[in-house]
Amino acid sequence: MTHIIVHRTHPFQYYGIRLLVLLLAASLLWGAFELGYMQSEEDIIEAKGGRKSLLVQQSVLKKKNTDLSKEILHLERKYLLDKESCQLIQLGMNKDQKKIAVLERELAFYKGIVSPTYERESIYLQSMEIKVYKPQKSKLEKDPKGLYQYQFTLAQKIKKRNYTKGFINIYIKGKQNNKSVKLSLKSLLEPPQEKKSVKEKGFKYSFKYFQEFSGIMRLPEGMIPQSVDIIIDAKKKKSVIELGDLEWSQTEGMKYVGQ
Repeated sequence: MTHIIVHRTHPFQYYGIRLLVLLLAASLLWGAFELGYMQSEEDIIEAKGGRKSLLVQQSVLKKKNTDLSKEILHLERKYLLDKESCQLIQLGMNKDQKKIAVLERELAFYKGIVSPTYERESIYLQSMEIKVYKPQKSKLEKDPKGLYQYQFTLAQKIKKRNYTKGFINIYIKGKQNNKSVKLSLKSLLEPPQEKKSVKEKGFKYSFKYFQEFSGIMRLPEGMIPQSVDIIIDAKKKKSVIELGDLEWSQTEGMKYVGQ
């Protein structure tokens, strides 16, 4: 006969061991959780510190960018001011050079009168200029198209000066309707002259040293000027001085300076 021996286990001991095991497992889990949580907090703090550092760097860079933008704007304004100043200086220099050139011509002219030579004719055309006339709009009564302003100076250059008299004729040559034309400047004066005045020999002069002439002329519609002829007729000496085919520029008009 076989006997089965069964060890008797007290319930409290059985469940107590299990409970102890469970508590140990829970403690381990909690410890792991706490360790992980603490590590996470450190990571978060470290991440927050890095983000704060990045924000600080970003703020510094923004300030530098703003300062650089202001400096660039300041330099651009300074450059524009310097450029404008250079342009004004250049314009002033150009005007001064033109004034110097005019003064040099006038000086040479007056030197010739004060210290004349025997090589030059007694009467000569010192200078002449015909250019497009640009009237003020408020004073403009007629169409400015075809209007030109003329100015010329006759001079006498001899040792013993006396009053000289005579006429100077100026002719504008060019093309009109594909035909060659030659018109007296006196017939083109603006406002138009009386018929009696137009029929005279030309511009009448009478002077001892020099005499200046100036006025406005109007070319006929469709006329293209090409050159100028000048004839100076002296009464006393019965001499005639001719200057032919003085060139006319379509952009600058006509300009002549005597030698």
